[in-house]
Amino acid sequence: MTRADGHPVVTISGVAHFWRLHARLKKRLPVWTVYRPITREYPGLWMARMHVVLPVVKPTRFVLIHDSLEELRTLLPPGLVKAAADPRDVPEIEETWL
Repeated sequence: MTRADGHPVVTISGVAHFWRLHARLKKRLPVWTVYRPITREYPGLWMARMHVVLPVVKPTRFVLIHDSLEELRTLLPPGLVKAAADPRDVPEIEETWL
């Protein structure tokens, strides 16, 4: 699968691999944005995409998807803190995990 801009999307099936990836990018301050099941990429599925904050905020190609918001949250790395969506965010964003 590719994003609208043509970049590939990588889905991670193994939670252990996913957590190692998050730890490896820790110096770049990874955050996970959770999207409602209304995106063009994954209609009908909840999606979490990793973004890195340093040196600039940038979405990555690493994505988790699930048909349940609760189950998707269990796949996120332990120790993250949930932040509510900002009212200025696009309607697809449910929450962000820092």
